[in-house]
Amino acid sequence: MDRWATAAGLRVEHVAKVRDAAEVARIQSLGAEGALLADFGQIIPTALLDHYPRGIVNLHPSLLPRHRGASPIPATILAGDRETGVSTIVMDQGVDTGPIIAVQHLRPRPDVTAAELEAELAELAAVGIADTLATWLQGSEVAVPQSSDGATQTTRLGRADGRVGAQTSYQTALRMWRAYQPWPGLWVEIPGVVDRLILSSVGVEEGGPVVAPGALELRDETLLLGLAGGTVRLDRVTPAGGKSMTGGEFARGRQAELAAHGRIAE
Repeated sequence: MDRWATAAGLRVEHVAKVRDAAEVARIQSLGAEGALLADFGQIIPTALLDHYPRGIVNLHPSLLPRHRGASPIPATILAGDRETGVSTIVMDQGVDTGPIIAVQHLRPRPDVTAAELEAELAELAAVGIADTLATWLQGSEVAVPQSSDGATQTTRLGRADGRVGAQTSYQTALRMWRAYQPWPGLWVEIPGVVDRLILSSVGVEEGGPVVAPGALELRDETLLLGLAGGTVRLDRVTPAGGKSMTGGEFARGRQAELAAHGRIAE
């Protein structure tokens, strides 16, 4: 990105801690007419929010006020939203609560992962932002306050978010797998066998006898996991600290342990 910006004739500056007084002063000294923020991940101090006559414009990958906060894209997939998009807002003291300048809409593909959706939304955001920012700085755009109706808040993801329990529905597990790529991934705990088995690649098992919720079964070299309402096929798995392998390879290598236990934790 730095090379691209430099080649395009843009000046590149790096900010380590935006709340540091010296950094605030340095940013203010650049003499910029306005500011645009995207996927920055730090809290912007009031001194910068108030510095620009038209405020700081922010690109947020959801249809605000839905999915405010740190993980809107995984939240969109987990919720099964049929529509998402990019909201261009003017930042205020709240978390993604500022007034809206523009909204772009996107219908996510049914099988889209978080990484893919992020790329698609970034591409969507790039379309028209130059014109939107220019008209906003000229005073031609009107910012509309957000409604509190339908507002939801997301948080930063942690490893525990990717854990699937015996009572998790298989529909939820499949959404989790798509939502949590590449982080924190989808995983299960098999007491007495492995503390964390990462489900690297999964699929829906249709037809045949249903596997009981929480149970693991090897059928025709395929490892199956029963969950509430359906069965998930574990195509590839990775034991924590180990190597990626097919579900069948994992099951054959742990036959005795799985025979004695063979269930994931609640």
